[in-house]
Amino acid sequence: MEKLFLPINIGALDLAHRVVISAATDHRRTGERCSPADYGACVRQVSPGGLVITPPVPVSATAASASVPDGFDTPGVVDAWAAAIGLAHARKAKVVARLCHPGHAPESAATLHGTGIDEVIADFCRAAEQARNLGFDGVELDAADGSLPDQFLQDGVNRRTDRYGGSIQNRLNFLCELVDAVTGVWMAERVGVRLSPFGQFRGMSDSDPVTLFTMLLTALAGQELPFVHLVRTAADGAALGHLPYEDRSAAARIRAAFPSAIIVSGAFTRRRAVDLVRSRWADAIGVAGGLAEDDADD
Repeated sequence: MEKLFLPINIGALDLAHRVVISAATDHRRTGERCSPADYGACVRQVSPGGLVITPPVPVSATAASASVPDGFDTPGVVDAWAAAIGLAHARKAKVVARLCHPGHAPESAATLHGTGIDEVIADFCRAAEQARNLGFDGVELDAADGSLPDQFLQDGVNRRTDRYGGSIQNRLNFLCELVDAVTGVWMAERVGVRLSPFGQFRGMSDSDPVTLFTMLLTALAGQELPFVHLVRTAADGAALGHLPYEDRSAAARIRAAFPSAIIVSGAFTRRRAVDLVRSRWADAIGVAGGLAEDDADD
């Protein structure tokens, strides 16, 4: 049997296979509104023993937006998630909550100062605790696609001159501090990070992305995280199934930097997904609902 369909242990998550349901729609990209009905919909796609990573959940009212309005404090959301989690657990599947802050004014990498950073980290911790109390199996911190943590990472956006800007090491500080805080709420073995290396969504860019993300993955490995989730965006100007960092040099550096599980999401065909896992470039593949036909390969 192909490795893609064999069991895997990702930290505390014991999975029957490596096909991950990863939020059917990224509502920040499409402008579609996420509603409680989506919660059950994404869970119903998971096969027994699998993993679901939810649509984005804003960590506070300030982090909410027109397309992602419903955090755990929104009336009705708790009951909707409880029902969805119950459905998943009945199938022996796991559900990981994707916690997000889109980083819009007045809370962006350019505007956050002093206690503002501490308050955002506290918001993530509170949302993580709510997720734990609801019965989720883990949390994923969204640092992809121009989100607030992504804005701190990339020098095309981060113009800060304090300890959160300038050198790559400084630009890692916000996300690493966020991880430290959330792993004080959850055990590290149930926490992952979502990243979009080389992503250009919402104007993201970096002068040396291979070095940036290699150093970041090394740091996250040092924090003993069980997985990172690398995603593609339609706004990057490439097919979703294409990984521009797959040239031999970049791919080898990125893979070596993070020895734990790497989940890769995109519009992959079945053959492409099988090859990525067989080669161990990826340990699991994120899909919206299914893999494309093989004749759609690039």
